[in-house]
Amino acid sequence: MTKQLYYQNPYQLEFDARVIGRIEKDHRMGIILDQTCFYPEGGGQPSDQGKLNQVRVYDVQKIDDNIVHFMDSELKTDIINGIVDGNRRHDFMQQHTGQHILSQALVRIGKYNTVSVHFGDTYTAIETDATEIPAKSIQAVEKLANEVIRNNLPVNILWVDPEQVEQFNIRRPPPDVEKVRIVQVGDFDASACGGLHMSHTGEVGIVKITGQEKIRGRTRIHVKIGNRALEDYSQKTEIFRELGILLTCGEDVLVKRVIDLQQQLKNAQRDVLTLQSARMTDLAEAAISKGKQIRHILFVQQILQNADHNLLKIFADRVLTLPGRLVVVFGTFNGRLNWMVSHSLGQELNLALWIKDLLPLIDAKGGGSPLLVQGVGQNPEGIQKFIENVIQKLERIESSDE
Repeated sequence: MTKQLYYQNPYQLEFDARVIGRIEKDHRMGIILDQTCFYPEGGGQPSDQGKLNQVRVYDVQKIDDNIVHFMDSELKTDIINGIVDGNRRHDFMQQHTGQHILSQALVRIGKYNTVSVHFGDTYTAIETDATEIPAKSIQAVEKLANEVIRNNLPVNILWVDPEQVEQFNIRRPPPDVEKVRIVQVGDFDASACGGLHMSHTGEVGIVKITGQEKIRGRTRIHVKIGNRALEDYSQKTEIFRELGILLTCGEDVLVKRVIDLQQQLKNAQRDVLTLQSARMTDLAEAAISKGKQIRHILFVQQILQNADHNLLKIFADRVLTLPGRLVVVFGTFNGRLNWMVSHSLGQELNLALWIKDLLPLIDAKGGGSPLLVQGVGQNPEGIQKFIENVIQKLERIESSDE
């Protein structure tokens, strides 16, 4: 069994050891040492990373009673010098201690119990049993947690017998083990936990709740802890600075400036739509004048440049102001081919069925109703053939069941 140096001193990062075993697991080769500072994944905390004899250790797992170090390449020697990645260790110690503080703050503010925890590489997530947590409660939780951090409470680790656990008033029932490891944050929190922690809450630095989401009927909060919170603050400060330069205003009026720009954009979009509608009306009138009369049906066609489906619909509506018309309109938009076919023939023609066999001509997908079908295509070269086939179908309407 490997001696767990990380429990004796979580701040120790370098050690010497001897290889006592080698195993293969899931097509990965790993080594077992007589002692290690490398913390294996567990208790919600990711494993340490680092080097053994300068070879990268990318994962550490506890398998049965062994702590297995998975490495980039196999080691030939049995004498080992190990160095744990100190930045990663410190980061996750901050995350874990900060999470304990937040979980207790959630209980004290709103009796919101922690259901599960995820320690990611960029954020920590705490899933609670609450269906929702009001914004005011989130603010109160964050404030209380940061007060505990500022008070620099000691974080003590205790190994106790199961029958002694009840005297510590821990947040959740302990696992069924011979000895229970309790992480005690001053007189604020106690929890059964196998993870690594800071020695005092002040080392956590700061916690900042950045958002929440619904998941499985519960509320999950996202939080930045310690150095991650400081890095996040620095990034956002830089974003505000750049936005201030771009919008030629100070940070204190950024929101108002954005609201003003949004209104200006809405006004501009409305003006553009008005102009586009007028242009579509003119194009529709010109297309109608060039339309092909096929017995009692006026067939109208048009190809528009840089037109999305909204413009195609406006054009089609302008054409179909009178009954007895069928329009085919194509448009290009962001490198795509858009298409639409519509008519004002009443119930005489079900376009959803009538046009289906023509779609391969323009490598198209789409659908719609008896009166209008639309979609996108990949083959502009097939447009003319598509139009010719529509005309042929129209010419056969009175003499077939189409």
